[in-house]
Amino acid sequence: MERLNHGGPGGQHANKTASAVRLRHPLGVEAWCADHREAGRNQTAALRRLRVRLAATLRGVADPAWLAPYRQGGRLRLGANANDYPLVAAVLLDALAAAAGSLTTAAAAAALSTSQLAKLLTADPDIRRAADGIRTANALGPVHD
Repeated sequence: MERLNHGGPGGQHANKTASAVRLRHPLGVEAWCADHREAGRNQTAALRRLRVRLAATLRGVADPAWLAPYRQGGRLRLGANANDYPLVAAVLLDALAAAAGSLTTAAAAAALSTSQLAKLLTADPDIRRAADGIRTANALGPVHD
């Protein structure tokens, strides 16, 4: 973890403390945050961003069992702000990659509707870019929400 001086909120107090936070994962993925005046809040936000970026980057490491706690009657009950969204997104991106970019096939593998899969894959910009990258690599268009 690295603390930095960075412009942002704080008015006359901006740039007087090193409250911005940058996190780097050994795999080369990084995330940073300077949205808040407090370093602790920036660290929490940067950690969440790092988890999302790792989910968007790594393929084949997610466990489909990570969906079970959120499954209720054929739907996943969580949104992009849930703490475990990066885990769920990793599973869904792996399913999309295994399905050669097909939303219908990936949704069936995850036991979801195609529309719910598309909604979860487009809820975060990093996850959406990863999903679109998988589809582009398979000569398909971007995911529509």
